[in-house]
This record gives sequence, C-alpha cells and structure tokens, in this order.
Amino acid sequence: MEDILKKITNQTAQDLIVRKKEKSLSNLREMPHYSRETLSLHNGLKKGSGIIAEHKRQSPSKGSFQCPASLQQVVTGYEKAGASAISCLTDNPFFGGTLQDLLEARNAINIPILRKDFMIDLYQIHEARAYGADAILLIAACLNDEELKTMSLEAINLGLEILFEVHDLEELNRVKEVTTSYNTSKFIIGVNNRDLKRFKTDIQNSKNLLPHFPEGVLAISESGISDPEIVKELQSIGFEGFLIGENFMKTDFPGSSCEQFIKAIKS
Repeated sequence: MEDILKKITNQTAQDLIVRKKEKSLSNLREMPHYSRETLSLHNGLKKGSGIIAEHKRQSPSKGSFQCPASLQQVVTGYEKAGASAISCLTDNPFFGGTLQDLLEARNAINIPILRKDFMIDLYQIHEARAYGADAILLIAACLNDEELKTMSLEAINLGLEILFEVHDLEELNRVKEVTTSYNTSKFIIGVNNRDLKRFKTDIQNSKNLLPHFPEGVLAISESGISDPEIVKELQSIGFEGFLIGENFMKTDFPGSSCEQFIKAIKS
C-alpha cells in the first residue's frame, strides 16, 4: 500500500515553494499575531478537560465529513463545550484546511490553538506564529533527529509549544533523545493510534508506548477515540490529553457533540 505520509510531505514541499514566493519571512513577521503573547497548550490541558478538539474538513482515509457548520461555529462551539484547546488542520490538498482557517480560529476563540500540519521546514513555524497558533505539531516520522531538534528549538524560541507525535517506540526514543534538555512545560508527546502508512487505528498503541514516556512529560493520545469510556481508561493509566476530530466533525453540530462527550467523561 502506498505510503500516504510520504505522499503528503512531498506535496507539502512543493506547496512551500509557492508560499515562500508569495510571502517572505519579513512579511510574516509584520503580521499582527506574530508578536502576540501565546497561550499555553500545556497549561490548558493540565487545568481543563484535556480535550484537544479538532477542526478538519476531510481526511485521506474517510474523504469529506460533509459537516455543514462553519469554521467559526465549530471552534466557538468547541470552546463553549469546554475543550482545553483547538487543533486546526491547515493542510489543504489532503485535509481541506488553510492558513486562513487558523487565522479565523484565532480571531474567534480565546483558548490555545495547535497548528496541525506536516511540518518539514522552519518557514512553517514562522507561518504558525504569524497566523495565530500557540503550538505546533512535529511528526517524528517526517523528520530526522537533526530536523527535529532544529524545528523544535525554533518553535520554542518563537514562544510556541510543541506536540511531538510518535507512532512507535523507535520514534518515541528519538524524541526523548532530542528533548533531554528541554523544559517539560514547553512540549508534549502524543501517540498517534493511526498508522499513517496504512491508516489503520488501534488504541492499544497508546497503552503500549506510555510506559516508555520520559518522566514528567504530559502524554496525549491521538486518533481513533470515539468513546468517552476509552478516555476514562486512558486517563486511569496516565494520559492527560486527547486529540479528537473525526468523532465530532462527522456530526452536524461538532460543538454539541464535543459538549456531550466531555460531560460523559466527567460522569
């Protein structure tokens, strides 16, 4: 089966050539949000529901979710529902997102926003800052060790927090090595339960990897979470955050779905 992750990153590299010509680093630095004080994703997860509610229009495996709600309705609904943070997909070819989505989300809500994209270039970190993100996603499978280090240090220097995404023990060990000297409040590690090469989802992946996490790091479980009971189970073993998108976006009213989900977790 085709490696979808490779296909996405190849397309991202092509798209970046165009975006860099359209908007220079100087242009990005002049945007209003570039100098704003960021909100802490880490603190938001620690103090709130732990739910990172995601806005995405489609996925390579499921196609369009056909959600009739506007982006503003979705993200304000998530905030009202008690989500700790918003994940905003900005990849266009495969997930239907845009940087404008990130900007609109930032202008609509007052909780942390994670820019979710396939980050392979330092330029994208400056984009995230300029368009209003508080944190970025760095996928270990997309980056070598030097790139992970360079990208993460750039993010921290710009006042952004990091969600490192891993799929297996080898990737987790690489992230542990890179972040040895980092302040644990500046980054989070998430286990993606979806195999991005085959798009098969298994919650057991989170359970298997958690014992190998570095001490003191906030642990996130991502993908394939559709039952509040699964969240309760994962909380009981040490997970403090949960990234959920499809489960909400496949409904007509994602904010209401998120609210019911959070209430069920607390019950």
